[in-house]
Amino acid sequence: MDQSERPGKRLCLCFEYAGGSMEPRFVEGGTIIVDPELEARSGDFVIVRLDDAQEATFKLLVGGGGSRFLKPLNGRYPIIPINGNATVVGVVMEQRKECRR
Repeated sequence: MDQSERPGKRLCLCFEYAGGSMEPRFVEGGTIIVDPELEARSGDFVIVRLDDAQEATFKLLVGGGGSRFLKPLNGRYPIIPINGNATVVGVVMEQRKECRR
């Protein structure tokens, strides 16, 4: 995780994500820019830390009120119910693609 400042914007976090749960839109090894200060809403892509997990996860937040879920875009992965057992690290603001390595 890196910290990055965008001109005219608040401090954001950069994550390189692993795994195939968000394919095809987000390909493994890509970089996303996350705003840790935004309140997550249904339909946002989010980084969430589950209480019983060693790592954070990157998913689509769906639902509201008492029933919220983390949904992968790849149907081969399970939907994760969240019920107070998770902390939203931030909301994904953009996806970066490298042009040169």
